[in-house]
Amino acid sequence: MAIDNSDIHHGDFEKIACIVFVSVTPAFLIARFASRSLVKQVGNDDWAALAAFTFTMACNVQTLVAIAHGWGRHKNNLNAKQLTICLILHYGFQLTYKLAVGLNKASILLLYLRIMPQRFYRFSIYGLLTIVGLFAFATVIAGIFQCIPVDRAWNKSKPGHCYNLVDAWYSNAVFSITTDFLILLLPMHMVYKLQRARREKFLLYAVFGFGFFITFTSIMRFFALKSAKNPDTTYDITSGFWSVIEINVGVIVICLPTLRTLLSRQFSFFNRSRNRTDGRPYHAHSNEPSELVTIGGSGPRGQTRKKGELDGSEEELVYVTGENSVRERGGSILKKTEFVISERGVREGDVGDQNVLKPWENHAR
Repeated sequence: MAIDNSDIHHGDFEKIACIVFVSVTPAFLIARFASRSLVKQVGNDDWAALAAFTFTMACNVQTLVAIAHGWGRHKNNLNAKQLTICLILHYGFQLTYKLAVGLNKASILLLYLRIMPQRFYRFSIYGLLTIVGLFAFATVIAGIFQCIPVDRAWNKSKPGHCYNLVDAWYSNAVFSITTDFLILLLPMHMVYKLQRARREKFLLYAVFGFGFFITFTSIMRFFALKSAKNPDTTYDITSGFWSVIEINVGVIVICLPTLRTLLSRQFSFFNRSRNRTDGRPYHAHSNEPSELVTIGGSGPRGQTRKKGELDGSEEELVYVTGENSVRERGGSILKKTEFVISERGVREGDVGDQNVLKPWENHAR
């Protein structure tokens, strides 16, 4: 076998990225479950995040093992055993990567189901969940049978045929970027329609805007796919590098919105927004029972409580958008309308305070 003397190892950067993410990504998932456990509100979005994390870690491990066997070097500089191991791990990476991406998207959408009860949003979310789920299933099946017979994917000397993987990867990338934008736009549209102060809307945009980082890495991976056209399969691995970044950043980003409960227990900064500028806590005085939807948890669907009772396990989405109820304060009359987003839609009621509860806040009992 001819030996290429320019034996440059391109796997170093990907190795460093994997080591960093193997160290950092688990911390975010652990923090997510710790935060949810504190309020006893572990839900389907959390389990989807755990599954996404599992497949993401599988990708990291496969990459590290492949690099140890020569992934990132010219394939002509690898012996037959090294090349076979690298190609088998590359084959497995393709499958676990697709599952990680699909589950990342599913986790975000399942979180949206907790906080978007309006019919339009729920139909949109269920539609996206169906599309993402079916596409992930189809791409995994296509990935398994990318070659006939299957083992020709790592044994190129075996008679058979394989479909054009690069074209398929470009199609997958376009789909992923498109759905990323749709998933990102859903909450932005909801926030845009709220009649809230500019600062509060900006904070909501920031909370949901973390998803842009996933979209950014997906776009970077799309442009890096040109490296996959290189016939030296094991050498030019730029697209694999961005794939690792994409799925790990995805897990980190889907965990961020759920961490405030844990952070508020440790750092006073995250408790400041619990109180109004005059230092008094937010509260509501209406006695009408409601089923509140939360961003911190999805409490029992049949459980009802009065609006004046704050549940420490919930972060309520309450918006003041008009004038309806009347109360007196210091000789003046204040008119407010409270819209509580419930699992049955938007419920209107009285507000006994000028301020509202923010969806990123937790409130002690």
